Amino acid sequence: MINVVKRFLKLSFKKNIQNHKVNIIQNENNISFKVTNLRNIGSNYLVLKDRNSGRRIKKKIKESKATFSCTEIFNIGEKAILDMYVVCRVYNKYIKKRTPVSTENLKVSIFDKENNIKLRPFKTKNNYLSFIAEKSYFTQKINILKAIGHNLYIEGTLDPQITQKDVNKVEVIITRRDNKKSYGFEIQSSKSSLANNDRYEFKGLLTMDKIRNDLAVNSRWDLILQVRDVKNSVIFKELINMSEFSNYENEEDRYLLVNKDTFEDMQFVFYATMGKESLAMWYTDKHQFEKTYNIAKGKSVFNQVCETNPINKKMIFFESFLGKSYSGNPKYIYEKLLELGYSNQFTFVWSYSGNSVIPGNPIIVERESEDYFKYLAESKYWVNNIIFPVHRKREENIYLQTWHGTPLKKLGFDIEVDGPEKLARENFYLESRNWDYLISANRYSTNIFKRAFKFNKRVLELGYPSNDIFFKKDMSKLRDELKEKVGVPKDKKVILYAPTWRDNESSASWQHSFEIKINLNDFMERLSDDYILLLRMHHLISDSIVIPDEYKDHIFNVSSYDDIQELYVISDILITDYSSVFFEFANTNKPILFFAYDYNLYKEEIRGFYLDMKKDLPGPILQSSEELLDSIKNIKQVELEYKSSYDQFVKKYCEIEDGNSARKIIEEVF
Repeated sequence: MINVVKRFLKLSFKKNIQNHKVNIIQNENNISFKVTNLRNIGSNYLVLKDRNSGRRIKKKIKESKATFSCTEIFNIGEKAILDMYVVCRVYNKYIKKRTPVSTENLKVSIFDKENNIKLRPFKTKNNYLSFIAEKSYFTQKINILKAIGHNLYIEGTLDPQITQKDVNKVEVIITRRDNKKSYGFEIQSSKSSLANNDRYEFKGLLTMDKIRNDLAVNSRWDLILQVRDVKNSVIFKELINMSEFSNYENEEDRYLLVNKDTFEDMQFVFYATMGKESLAMWYTDKHQFEKTYNIAKGKSVFNQVCETNPINKKMIFFESFLGKSYSGNPKYIYEKLLELGYSNQFTFVWSYSGNSVIPGNPIIVERESEDYFKYLAESKYWVNNIIFPVHRKREENIYLQTWHGTPLKKLGFDIEVDGPEKLARENFYLESRNWDYLISANRYSTNIFKRAFKFNKRVLELGYPSNDIFFKKDMSKLRDELKEKVGVPKDKKVILYAPTWRDNESSASWQHSFEIKINLNDFMERLSDDYILLLRMHHLISDSIVIPDEYKDHIFNVSSYDDIQELYVISDILITDYSSVFFEFANTNKPILFFAYDYNLYKEEIRGFYLDMKKDLPGPILQSSEELLDSIKNIKQVELEYKSSYDQFVKKYCEIEDGNSARKIIEEVF
């Protein structure tokens, strides 16, 4: 009975701190925080914690208020990021909750003149309240931003916080984020004409032609304000602060200016960053900007719906590969839900922009539409295999992350080589904080996922629902049906070529080129009588593949075919390189060839592997087109040679697959 009471009280306290709010009250030597929507039960504390050092300050909340001295906050460090949360003590256990941000919080700026340290609140990507504490001799404000052609005119003020710092020169530094290439612009500065005023005024034009040689599609640049004294020493250097320029009530308000590039069909987009409220520039094309702007508008819809509409406990939202396909683990979970009769209890929503017919008559929304964000905000259950465009969820949400493969290449925080995947780690980290469940196909994946995604919640090591297809009863009939669906002759054997993309073959951010290294002339001469070759390119490179007309009866580009699982079923041989597809294909017990023509480069300089490819793979590593075609010609011999290693591979990575993964996951989650 005592334990039941304790559990009840613990849940009550947890609910007690979920909806708390904080208002900042600045005094001369201290800072008070008024905490509302928090009942006076148990012992409640307000905590400031430094992200870097882990040091924290804890104050008891008394009469809805907690007070910190400026000195103890600033003693944490001259450059600190402080996260705020409420802690509730329950039977010697502590329940904590991050403090949500409000518009009023962001209007406050606190300066300690004795130590020249500024405390500035900012909004995290998850809409929580945090603070930047940093040494500073000035406070800055931007008054005017204006487009002049494709250039940027900027005007603002600097207020010295100590009298002995004289301004000689003001500069704007623009720095590209990925390679740190920087350019400086000296701008006009002068003391304000107002009497008894130490304020400096600055203004100038930033000419984008100056940075043209280092522009890249989808490159992002930060703008920094820098001040020099009469000795030409840098006495102030900070990201340009836009917090007072606008209130950014809606996400789309962050896009401040869009200047057309007069030389290209491109745009310079100047915007206020999320959280730090700093000024940044994005060089992109019109289509990508409109897509991103629509997502920003959608986030405003999402936030509004979260505040005004109750969550729908009987709604499930599905997305696979950013809404581009009806496939993967989400598809097979969904179809099992239909099979088990869940459509009588639940409303299903699919994010999808393709041409496949989705059974079960779900609500279908496109990823950048307002309806997408409305239904996402309303749905209790989320099912995805990559990432949503919002990095927050409601307290009642349950997020099932299904992922999309067993990793050979390094993931997340295991990646050491620079590239778009490494730059995307922060987004994946934020996203993974929202996951309640993560699906794994084997113990090997579980261990990697926990480390690479820094995930410490529930891993469902139950196999992949998408692999259930390999255990259907009448595979021969299914194979014939799928060959007809794909358009492949039933009397021909099928080779599936499914390579991955190369981090180093980037034509722009998340745009990659690819050159097929298989000699297609030799394939036609040696193998086209018996085989059809299917080219299934990664979605990042599929647009760059062109098949000559004379090959089109024997070589098919199936990159846009939604469900690769169905292509596995009709294929007799898989050719891949470093893609995780071979882990899934191994469930078929059909031969796998690894066409790794750039093996040493990829291993050492591009991404790196978790496995020793030369020892652990269930097939040969082939580094030339001639070797590859010879192996296909002698595929029976290859199968015999690798039978033992193939069997060991299946036992280690496919053993828990039994055709019932979708059912087991549904029983666990829904």
